[in-house]
Amino acid sequence: MGHIIGILWYRNELAYRRALEVFTDSHNMPATFENWKTIVKRELEEIKNAGNIALRVDFDPETFVAFLRSRGFQPNSQAREAFAEHVVLEYQKTGKGAIIE
Repeated sequence: MGHIIGILWYRNELAYRRALEVFTDSHNMPATFENWKTIVKRELEEIKNAGNIALRVDFDPETFVAFLRSRGFQPNSQAREAFAEHVVLEYQKTGKGAIIE
């Protein structure tokens, strides 16, 4: 088994737009939910082709902001990566989570 890679996951366009409002670096994100889905589809293929596993990290604004506050992060790419890693670690401890097929 390869590495487990956390992928921040937006369930729909509304969730994606809300995320863009939260992030201080939203200008670095895909402009639309559809663009994000296209990029993630490619990333998932790369993860699988490398023998790794993709774990869905559901984006909930309140949970994300609480995580930021508890760790002193700004809402940017560094925080997104740390949040995804946190969810991966929890998955490794508990087995609770959703693998992206």
